[in-house]
Amino acid sequence: MITEITIFKEQLINAARRAYQIGLQTGNGGNLSCRIPETDTVLIKASGVSFGECSHDKFVMVDLQGEVVGEAGKPSRELFTHLCIYKKRPDISAIFHSHSSWSIAYAEDSPEIPLMTGHAQIKLGPLPVISEAGQATKDFTDRLKDLLTENPGLKAFVQKGHGIFSLGTDIIQAEHNAELVEETAQIAFLIGLKKALGSRQA
Repeated sequence: MITEITIFKEQLINAARRAYQIGLQTGNGGNLSCRIPETDTVLIKASGVSFGECSHDKFVMVDLQGEVVGEAGKPSRELFTHLCIYKKRPDISAIFHSHSSWSIAYAEDSPEIPLMTGHAQIKLGPLPVISEAGQATKDFTDRLKDLLTENPGLKAFVQKGHGIFSLGTDIIQAEHNAELVEETAQIAFLIGLKKALGSRQA
């Protein structure tokens, strides 16, 4: 009999492997999670596991206080960022995080990723950049809580020097949102580069 937890793990595995295959995340960085409906528990990738190597035993179940539930395991060090989002956004059921190159590059000196296509405007909405560093520092979590309060429908943001956090009603949607963030950042970066080169040649 296929259990609900098994189905959620399969969805997490599929999203992780897709992201790895297209190069959205390399090595063993990044993390992803989903909330188990009608419970106060979350499934999150174990620490140090590559997206390309995710399997059913590579996820850890925790409660909303960060305590491991059931089988022992070490959850991703980004756990408290995920939990902060889940607590502030009960409508969100999945979170995807990747250290994606174009998004990190564009966010280095910008307060937001500009929405360069109509598709991004419709699917994403504002893409703010959080400049505070760290995963569980008070400065970062305070800024994150403020950001989620200011933008109740936020679908993604980028942390400077760290990467994309995208949100969704399921992990497939969250991963697709991350792909679109990365594509949007790449387009914005290339348009900016084209304009800079054009002004030098004028």
